[in-house]
Amino acid sequence: MAFSFSELPQEIAGGAVDLTIIIAFAISVFLYVFYTINLSIRKASRLPPGPFSFPIIGNLHQFGNLPHRNLQDLAAKYGPIMFLRLGSFPTLVVSSPEVAKEVLTTHDLAFASRPASAAGKYLAYDHKSLALAPYGHYWRYFRKICVTELLSARRLECFRSIREEEVALAMRSIWDKSQHGTVSINVSKVLSSITSATVWRILSGTRYCEDDLAGEGREMRDMVHEVTYTIGSTIIGDFIPWLDWLDIQGNKRRMMKAHNFFDRVVQKIIDEHVKARRSSNMDNQRKKDIVDVLLDMNDDDVLAGDVKMSMDGIKATIFVLFIGGIETTATTLEWAMSALLQNPRVAKKLQQEIASAVGKHRIVSESDLTNMEYLRCVITETLRLYPAGPLLLPHESTEARTVCGYNTPEKTRLLVNVWAIGRDSMVWEDPLEFRPERFMGKNFDVTKGQEFNVLAFGAGRRGCPGAAMAMGMMMLVLAQMMHCFDWRVEGDPAGIDMTEAFGTSLHKRENLMAISSLKVPNCL
Repeated sequence: MAFSFSELPQEIAGGAVDLTIIIAFAISVFLYVFYTINLSIRKASRLPPGPFSFPIIGNLHQFGNLPHRNLQDLAAKYGPIMFLRLGSFPTLVVSSPEVAKEVLTTHDLAFASRPASAAGKYLAYDHKSLALAPYGHYWRYFRKICVTELLSARRLECFRSIREEEVALAMRSIWDKSQHGTVSINVSKVLSSITSATVWRILSGTRYCEDDLAGEGREMRDMVHEVTYTIGSTIIGDFIPWLDWLDIQGNKRRMMKAHNFFDRVVQKIIDEHVKARRSSNMDNQRKKDIVDVLLDMNDDDVLAGDVKMSMDGIKATIFVLFIGGIETTATTLEWAMSALLQNPRVAKKLQQEIASAVGKHRIVSESDLTNMEYLRCVITETLRLYPAGPLLLPHESTEARTVCGYNTPEKTRLLVNVWAIGRDSMVWEDPLEFRPERFMGKNFDVTKGQEFNVLAFGAGRRGCPGAAMAMGMMMLVLAQMMHCFDWRVEGDPAGIDMTEAFGTSLHKRENLMAISSLKVPNCL
């Protein structure tokens, strides 16, 4: 029997088609079986509703570049309490104030811990920062230090002159950069510079300038950018531990580089403080900064349980106060200025309130802020619509709990979608409208962790201990900018890009550019 080579390709092709069909059929059967088993387990375990999760990756593919929006869309389908599997970890997503109140009050202790992360390991001195440390003796010790020593009302009052001086200097800088009101300036960069300089001076007693493009100021700015970018990026090992060795995007290397720079700068500051403390010429009357306070505690050899202040603990505390202090404040002010430029009615009403409290012949002082209710409402409305942290930092449960009638296993991660809560039409009338008046006369204070409709600073044990400082700083900067200057943009204000970019905080995707016109000459 003769054999024709011309028949071989057809035979191979036919076999390839058959193999493709078999593989596709096998995958379909596997996914169907997996889905059926997954659904049975979910029902038997009484887990909250949620979308189907794939093997290995779970629901990571549904996270996306703007997870707060994607999770909001999923919650519209599955409800305000939703169960996902992000890689290897069960995850509870909360998108309503009622459920948020339950998990952050009734189940506060159970969800008080933090999951391990690359950011905690490489940036925060192996999870020694207050924000990323797991719940336990160490965290309780440093939380107490922050609340009673570093960020107490008495301590914040000591730094009042620094805040007022730095903000006043910034107003002069704005006028100079705008060439006396003739050109647009990068308002986003100005706000970042104000907050960075103020927070760093409070922490270390020294000044640095982001405009110093050839020196430490530029390096500090770059370091902050690297930290905010990498913390907000998806690192596969945080979700699938057995793939932790992968660093395809190079984010771990970037974290380590940023950490090494920060460590060098902070070590230099600490060495200078130690040297000054040992010197007989040290001015004992000078005001202590945060580094001084931490070194005092280190010298006292304070013990709390089995916890002792360490040099890494000092550095981690400085790190989290610096990054946290900059991000929430600068980002919120960026959104507030953008919203005011888009809403001239609100801007004019705010300027009238400030002028009524301060007059037209001096700058704003912190003592004036108590007379500016509308200013606080503008900040609160900004935090509602544009929360700096659209998702609260992940919590992790240390035990199995029943939440809203659903079971959640131990080691469940918790994500609270602050963005979705702030834009929920069931909670807010006209939720997408920027209307500060909705808070007037209501004594609505977002800094105390009791207002679950606006959770910009979190709540419960993991609520932000620096909320009062951040709110005071935001009010002072915004009041001063709106008091000293009139602001406008080139073109139609309605065309300001309000698109967000996800990271450590929710920045605007495009920097805000605006022109300032001097309104109160005495501001300079």
